[in-house]
Amino acid sequence: MGRSRMGAAPGWYDAGTPGRLRWWDGTQWSEHERDAAAVAPAPTPASGQGAQTGPVMGWYQPASGPVRWWDGQKWTGMRFRKDGRPGVDWANSEQPGAAWAFAIIFLGLAVFQFVLGTLAQSVNFSGAGTMLLAILWLSIAITSSAVRRIPAPTGAPLVTDIVRPLPGEQEGPGAGWYQVASTTSRWWTGARWSQYVQSRFGVRPTFHGPRSYRVYVWLSWGMVVFGVLLLIVGIVLMSLGAGASDYGLTTVVGVVALLGGILFGVLGGVLLAFSPMQRRMLLVPAAPPAA
Repeated sequence: MGRSRMGAAPGWYDAGTPGRLRWWDGTQWSEHERDAAAVAPAPTPASGQGAQTGPVMGWYQPASGPVRWWDGQKWTGMRFRKDGRPGVDWANSEQPGAAWAFAIIFLGLAVFQFVLGTLAQSVNFSGAGTMLLAILWLSIAITSSAVRRIPAPTGAPLVTDIVRPLPGEQEGPGAGWYQVASTTSRWWTGARWSQYVQSRFGVRPTFHGPRSYRVYVWLSWGMVVFGVLLLIVGIVLMSLGAGASDYGLTTVVGVVALLGGILFGVLGGVLLAFSPMQRRMLLVPAAPPAA
């Protein structure tokens, strides 16, 4: 079977038969063999990442915390849950910088809405939803930034049946990356779809896909409903302000609520419009790739 590969990363290796390769799963040889010329190349690095210089992508045990997915360049929000199954951090973003920016923007809007409500000397909760969004984005930014600061992994990746088939693992003819969305491809082993997709952010597991898709849809509809409520509040305040002595401030608060409602409604509508694409990215297809 060729020389021992203890400690080697999962992949196709010379198993002792000329012209043939066998899959090493990180701990032992599997039964899968392929012609050396038929093995698909490894995924290319995401745009702007350059050539890989650190540990190969895989599931690793950091110095502290749960087993986590290393994409070959950085740690990601994909990790093992307490029940030992792969999942994702509750607050996770591929772009922590953007999460910080959203947190600051929504915090500023919330403070502005609260100040206007105070000046109008009336009970006004138009800034409550915006403040909750600011807190949410702040949590995402803090968690994602903390993950990126974890030291790079050392040693061999952890391989268990629950995380297989891994990217590059082939079980039949036609194995490779197949496009499932405009900028996303999923690995097909030749016999089944894997839980791994490749995008401009790199290779990511999608074991969390069904749950994340449900949250995505709920959040989208929640923003639409909240936007409608803000629109109603804005219209009511503008109507009340038109007949009051301090109609100026009340009207301003109403206008702010109205604009906030339009903003949340549009954002929720855009998210719902993209939900079919999110479904294709997060959920494993039911049918094999087209020939």
